[in-house]
Amino acid sequence: MDGQERRKMDMRAYPMVVLLIPLVIFLLICNYWSWPVNLLHNTECETIDSLRTYVFVLQGNPRETKRCWRYEARVMAIERAKGERTKGESVNGRAFLYIQRDSTCSQPQAGDTIIARTRIHRGDSIGNFDYGLYLRRQGIIGWAYVATAKSEWRKGTVHRTPLQTRLYRRLQTAGLQGDELATTGALTLGYKDDLDPALRQQFQAAGAAHVLAVSGLHTGIIYGLLLWLLTLGGRVKPRYENYIGRCIISGTIIAVMWAYAWLTGMTPSVVRAVVMVTIFELGHMLYRQAFSINTIAGAAVLILLVRPLDLWNVGFQLSFAATTAIVIMVKDMEKVLHKNDLRKTRGGIILNWALGIVIVSIAAQLGTLPISMYTFGQISNYFLLTNLIVLLLASLLVPCGLTTIALGGSTLGKLIGHITYGVAWLMNHTVGWVESLPGSVSHVQCSLPMVALLYAAMVMAWLTMHKSLWWICGVIVSVSSFCILFACT
Repeated sequence: MDGQERRKMDMRAYPMVVLLIPLVIFLLICNYWSWPVNLLHNTECETIDSLRTYVFVLQGNPRETKRCWRYEARVMAIERAKGERTKGESVNGRAFLYIQRDSTCSQPQAGDTIIARTRIHRGDSIGNFDYGLYLRRQGIIGWAYVATAKSEWRKGTVHRTPLQTRLYRRLQTAGLQGDELATTGALTLGYKDDLDPALRQQFQAAGAAHVLAVSGLHTGIIYGLLLWLLTLGGRVKPRYENYIGRCIISGTIIAVMWAYAWLTGMTPSVVRAVVMVTIFELGHMLYRQAFSINTIAGAAVLILLVRPLDLWNVGFQLSFAATTAIVIMVKDMEKVLHKNDLRKTRGGIILNWALGIVIVSIAAQLGTLPISMYTFGQISNYFLLTNLIVLLLASLLVPCGLTTIALGGSTLGKLIGHITYGVAWLMNHTVGWVESLPGSVSHVQCSLPMVALLYAAMVMAWLTMHKSLWWICGVIVSVSSFCILFACT
C-alpha cells in the first residue's frame, strides 16, 4: 500500500474531523464581519451609552453581589417629550440590570417592571477579554445600573417559578443551607446564582472550577447511575442479539440525559456530553463502538450547526479541549505508567483508581492549559491533589443531591440531606485548604500566538511518538518560540 492510499484511508477514518475543520474556519472568517452574531442575535443598538428612559421587565432569579442584585431583563427604550404621551420603542432586547441593594425596598422579583432613566453600556475589554463582544454572543445588548431611590417601580406580571428553582428549593426543605446548599445546587442542577464569589475563587484557584460547571463529569455520573438502575446493577443485561431490549435501554438513557441537559440550562459543556452519550448509545443500537475522536468531532459539528456562537464560548472550548486530550493522551500515558498491571498487585484496585484519576487529570489539564492561560491568566499548581479528593466527593455528592431533590422534605429526604450536607461541607473545606496552600496559583500572561504554539507543540509531540522522530524538531521550534514570546511579555 503506497503513501497516497494510506492518506486516503486516514481521511476516511476521520470524516467528522474533516467536516469540522472547514466549518470552524468558515465561522472564524464570518466572525470578521460580525456574523453570525448579528444574524442570530439582534444586538445592534443606536442608543448604547446614551442617557434615556428604559423599561426593564425582570426575568429569572437575581444574582447577588455585595452592593447589587443582578437580573437578566427584557429592555425597551421609550422617549417622552414635554406634554406628550409615551411614543415608540427604539430598543427591544435583553440586558443585564444591576439594582442597588436597599434595605428600605423589597427585593424585586421575576416579572416586575422597572422604569428608570439610565445608560446601557456595551462593556469594556478586560485584558484580552472583550466583555462587550462576549455579551453580544449571548444575545445581551449590554448592562445598566439602577439606584432604587431614583427608580419608578411598577408591579408587572409575575412569571411562573422555573422548574430549576423549584427543585433547588427542595434542597432547602431537606435542610441544606449556606455554601453547602449552593455547592450542591451547582453540581446537581447547574444552579449557580447563590454561589458566593469567594467560594468560586477558591474552586478556581484550587483547580476544581470544572466541578461547579455541570459538564461531562456530572453527566458521566448520571449516565453510570442510569445504566446501573436500568440493568439492576448489571444483573439484567439484554443479550447481544436482543435488539429490542438494547433499544429500550439506550432510548431511555438518551431521553433522560436530554431532559437533564434541558434542566441544567443546555450549557455547551452539558450539550457536548449529552450529544456524545447519544452518539455512543446509538452506536450500541447499531452494534458499533462510537466513542472516539470522530464522536467528539461529530458532537462539535452538530452543536455548531445549531448554535454557531458556542465556538466562542469558553465553556465549549474548555470542554472539547479537555475531552479531546483525554481521548488522545490517556491510552499512551497508561502504557507508559503500566496502569493496568497494578490490578495484579496487593491494593491494586485503589492504586489503579488513583492513578487513573491522575492520568485523566494530567491529560485534561494539558488540553485546557493554553486556553486557561489565555482566558484567565492563571494556572492552578495543585490540580492533581484537588482532583484526587474532589472527584471522589463529587461522585458521592451528585447521586446524594439528586436523591435529596427527589425526596424533598420527607423524613428520608432530610436524612439523606444531612449526608449531602456533610459531603458538600467536606468538599468546600478541602478546596479552601488547597487554595490556602502557598503557591497555589501562578499568574501567567499568554497571547493568542502563544496558545497556537503550545497546541502545535502538543500535536507534534504526539506525532513524534506515533509517526516519526523528525517531528521532535517541530516541538523544539514551537517551545523555543513560546519561550521567546513569554520572555518578551
